[in-house]
Amino acid sequence: MEETNKVWRSICWLSFLGCLSAVLYGIFRPTPPEMIFENSDKVGHLLAFFLLSVTARLAMPYMPWYWFWTIFVELAFLLEYLQGLWMPLRQFSLQDSYANLCGVAIGFAVCWVIARYCSK
Repeated sequence: MEETNKVWRSICWLSFLGCLSAVLYGIFRPTPPEMIFENSDKVGHLLAFFLLSVTARLAMPYMPWYWFWTIFVELAFLLEYLQGLWMPLRQFSLQDSYANLCGVAIGFAVCWVIARYCSK
């Protein structure tokens, strides 16, 4: 049982680190991604922060929930702000920040449902 738990923890951490790498690349790449359809960037932000928050929660289940989710709410705005500050061809977008925040909120809801109904 302990070996299975170690494998699961490794999978969770690898998933989180992969997601984190992808999100940081997407936010800090020199040029914005192409628009596939109208507001496709907003969908990308929402999905990225949803996956990032869920994989992070799986990797760090013992972190107090209030600290964890507070940090992710702040990251939703901070990373977008830093993108506009550090990347000359990119700019801060409040709408992208809201999409990031929506992804975190959906991640919170999914994690809450899993914790509430799957731990019984």
